[in-house]
Amino acid sequence: MATLQKIRSKGPLLLIVIGIALLAFILGDAWRLIRPNQGVQYIGSIDGKKISAMDFQNELESYSEVVRFSTGLQDFTEEQNNQIKDEVWSVMVRRTIIEKETEAIGLKVTDAEIREIIAQGTDPILQNTPFNDEEGRFDVDYLMTFLAVYNDLDQSMMSAQDMRQYDALYRYWLYIEDNIKSNLLYSKYISLVTAGLVPNPVAAKNSYETRVKRNDVLMASIPYSSVADSTVKVTAADIKKAYRENKELLFNYTENRDIYYIDVPIYPSTADSEALLAEMQELTVQLEEAPYDTDFASLLRRAESEITYSDVPRSATTLPEDVVERLDSVDSNGMFGPYYNPFDDSYNSFRLLGTSMGYDSIQFSVIQVATGNQEEDIRISDSITDAVKRGASFQELAARYMQSGQPEWLPAEAYEPASITGDNALYLNRLNSMKKGEIANVRLTGGNLVFKVDDVRNSVKKYDMAIIKRQIQFSDETSNKAYNELSMFVASNTTLDDLKKNAEDSDYHLLYYPGFESYMYNVGGVPRTHEALRWLFEAGEGEVSRIFEAGSANDHLMVVAVDKINPQGYRPIEDAASALNRKVLNEKKFETLKSRFDGAASIDELANVQGINIDTILYANFNNPAYLSSSVNNEATVGPAISILEKDVMTKPMKGEYCIYVAQKLTEDNYPTEYDDEAERARIISIDSRQIANSLLQELYFQANIEDTRYKIF
Repeated sequence: MATLQKIRSKGPLLLIVIGIALLAFILGDAWRLIRPNQGVQYIGSIDGKKISAMDFQNELESYSEVVRFSTGLQDFTEEQNNQIKDEVWSVMVRRTIIEKETEAIGLKVTDAEIREIIAQGTDPILQNTPFNDEEGRFDVDYLMTFLAVYNDLDQSMMSAQDMRQYDALYRYWLYIEDNIKSNLLYSKYISLVTAGLVPNPVAAKNSYETRVKRNDVLMASIPYSSVADSTVKVTAADIKKAYRENKELLFNYTENRDIYYIDVPIYPSTADSEALLAEMQELTVQLEEAPYDTDFASLLRRAESEITYSDVPRSATTLPEDVVERLDSVDSNGMFGPYYNPFDDSYNSFRLLGTSMGYDSIQFSVIQVATGNQEEDIRISDSITDAVKRGASFQELAARYMQSGQPEWLPAEAYEPASITGDNALYLNRLNSMKKGEIANVRLTGGNLVFKVDDVRNSVKKYDMAIIKRQIQFSDETSNKAYNELSMFVASNTTLDDLKKNAEDSDYHLLYYPGFESYMYNVGGVPRTHEALRWLFEAGEGEVSRIFEAGSANDHLMVVAVDKINPQGYRPIEDAASALNRKVLNEKKFETLKSRFDGAASIDELANVQGINIDTILYANFNNPAYLSSSVNNEATVGPAISILEKDVMTKPMKGEYCIYVAQKLTEDNYPTEYDDEAERARIISIDSRQIANSLLQELYFQANIEDTRYKIF
């Protein structure tokens, strides 16, 4: 229990954090329980090894827990969830293909190596863990104590809540330890592959010079966009030549699809707005007439307000801006509303229940007393309080109970946006009412808190507010009307050719997306289009889907169609033609435009030539692209082109990616960096090692025949 108590010593709010964090593990168990008799479902395969949805889910839960501990976030947005899923999948792929390679050559990671890394405590994955000391450094002794205690736990003597917390923390550590092993194995493998990198003196010197030499350059350029595409003829032979030259850039590492889709957002109607206003008028009367001792949290829940009520007064900075703008118009216990806010399309009413002064930030020390016996909690906390008041060291007393007792700052912005009630509201309100140096002993549901206010910052005005904010939502009638109209259109246009021919005439926009891949999670940037995505990768070419409801609030209707399925491998020339056409056009425009530079020996002589733009580029460097205002883009070839020029000499016309240009070197000097042969060689090895590692992983990935079908389940 002492170890768990030490975990609790990170502050009373951490109890809430751990409690919420447990939800991932509880839901994980529930996920397994509700599907006990179904067949194993797979979400992909790696080198012929099928990956089950259950295995992926377990990894996902564990990594999500790591992210929670590392970032302090408890709830993730859909985008964050997708990023976590991608990271877990990437880790599983890399681990599988690396383990296959290392097993073939007998390369292993020993337990002793893992213990050494943990003992050193410097591995990045060990940062921001629950096993860090007060200064944020990994504390291996703290970890060892926890593991020893966990292994000796007598579950019959522990509460279910404490046991869940121990299990959650133990599973968290197992994930960390497993990733230490995987990362070390990968590092050893890459080190073995790149051990033969030995840069020679010439390469080292060249690396240094290209990095430190810088030039001020005068540029004259003409963007390719200044020449109309219609004036340039591109032949089939041109496309074939470009295809041969760029074939390696036209490789699909996974199957993808060219798709079309219609996205119909559903907006509230005038009738929907009028209905909400009438409802808000009734709710405003209820809020205004409610007695002061009303349970405003329940009242706002019943009113379906987007702003929850909190028993802790809030600073103006954490209130909605439209409410803050109207505060001066309301007396204490006064009402305002209903009013319309166009910035979030909402109707609003609020009641100012009162104001008070509170702190912007509070630094306090805390000792938690939770023995499971109320009388014992009171006796111990009273004893601690008396001892502190008599001058005893707060930290020394905390150490007796396996807690740090170190002062920590709590900014108001960390808790005010939340809906705070019960024990949390009790101790936060008490903190805000105390003065610097004051000590309090507060009884909570699960024990006592003894805390001391060590310092405070900025006493500010705070507001006890009951706010009803309701965004205007579309009604079922509005949604049904949009659905029926789209349904009639789809029923009479059942093929992709029909959609292409008739969509615009029916006021629907048919959108095209080439190269759509399954890992993209949504179609057209619309959230919750999983059903449409699954359909797309099960349908054949030319098929048109049914209508899918999508969007975070089911506020989109979507129809999708498969135009073409692009298998893994080189794209055929007919599919790559449109992508290559721009490259060929620019090459031909270069040939057309370069005659404008004929006869000029300096850029001054080009100043009056039609269409030429003059730029001065400062500190142009071999390794860095130069920005040209004429094309509003970076040109990577400028640095290499001028690196070998003599001062005041002008280049011949150069073919950039976005424009044709000539450059003239004005000045040349070096960044103030001394040459260090050993450091330069180490830098080359570092850069080359990363490039080799990336290329190697890419090749291993391709050879492993990765099949990513996560879209079927997640």
